[in-house]
Formats: sequence, structure tokens, C-alpha cells
Amino acid sequence: MSSAELRYPRPTLWADYVRAGAGVVLCGGPLVALNVNRWMALVLGAGLVLFILFLARTALRQRTRYVLAEDTLCADGPAGTLVEWRQLDRLKLSYFSTKRDRTGGWMQLAVGSAGSRTIKIDSALEGFYDIVERAARAAEVNGVALSAATRANLRSMGISVAGQEETV
Repeated sequence: MSSAELRYPRPTLWADYVRAGAGVVLCGGPLVALNVNRWMALVLGAGLVLFILFLARTALRQRTRYVLAEDTLCADGPAGTLVEWRQLDRLKLSYFSTKRDRTGGWMQLAVGSAGSRTIKIDSALEGFYDIVERAARAAEVNGVALSAATRANLRSMGISVAGQEETV
């Protein structure tokens, strides 16, 4: 397998920039333009900080490229790190629902190997399925114990891991 360079799609990033910018304007505007009481200023200030952090996270996602290779996953960017599949010691696949009936939402994969920081990516990343599949294979080979939620989320993607079957 050759390596693949993966990035978050531009439309996804631009939508996040618009959301972050709107939040900064809606929370920061009243703080600058109006004389608000201290409690309202506290609420608006907290919102402003959250939207600024979201803006910074979006910029970080834009500047990071992920390189999926046969033996590694590299996050190449300002907060980059490298996960070696043969040393994979943690894998968590989470699902975050946006609707009560669980028909909408996104998945987040967190993987790490000995001596490295955890890489977290979400399902908006191009090639997300390929990374999850490769991580599941590495977890299988390395005997990494997976939580029930991770196993269920892998099954929902059509990925099974030997030795991690559901016990009834």
C-alpha cells in the first residue's frame, strides 16, 4: 500500500469558519458596542472565548494534513504527531448524534501508540473509513482491548475485529 495524503474538505472548513466568525461577532459585538451588565458580559465573554477556540481549532485542522501509510498515521501540522500501527495501544471510535433518533451525527476516532500523543480525527476527514479500517486491523494484531461502544461503532461501519466479538 502506498501512502495517502488526507485533508478536511474545504467546504467543511469554510462552513466552520463562517460559524466561528458569526459566533465571534454575535458574542463580541455587544461587549464592544453596548454597556452590558457584568453577568451578561460574563456570558457573552464565555461565548466569545469558545468561538475563538473553535476558530483556532478550525485553522489548525486546515493546516494539518494526515498521511496514512502501511505502517504509520502521521498528523503533519502545527500540533503534529505520528502513530505507529505496530505499537498501537489505544483506539476509541465515538459517535456523536445530532438527532434524538440517531439518524444524524458524526464519528470521532482517537488512536495512539506508545510514546506518542493521541491523534483525533472526525468523519468529515477525507479517507476517514480507510484510517478506521487500518486502525482496527492494528488493534486486532496488537490485541488492544476495545470498549463496547467502539466495537458497536466499528460494526456500524461494517468493520469487525477478531477477538472483539460481542458477548451476549
